[in-house]
Amino acid sequence: MKINFFLLSLSLNGIKYKLYMTKPSQIFDLLKFFNYQKELIIIEYNGKIYNNSITRTQYLKQKDIIEIITIVGGG
Repeated sequence: MKINFFLLSLSLNGIKYKLYMTKPSQIFDLLKFFNYQKELIIIEYNGKIYNNSITRTQYLKQKDIIEIITIVGGG
C-alpha cells in the first residue's frame, strides 16, 4: 500500500517548521498537534488577527505565518 504525503512549510511563533502531511489540514489540527487550548488563544494568521472560528475553516497553505498568543490568568 502506497501512502501519499506532501511537505508543508510554515512559520509558527517565529519558528519555521516543515511538516509531512497525508491530507490537507486546518489550523485546528495544528493547534491540536502542538497541544494548545483553543479557548485560551488568539491567532494571528498571515498578519491578521482572528477569533477561534478560523481554526475549523482555514486550511494550512505553504509559507503561512501563524502567531499564537496564549491568554494567561493570575491572581
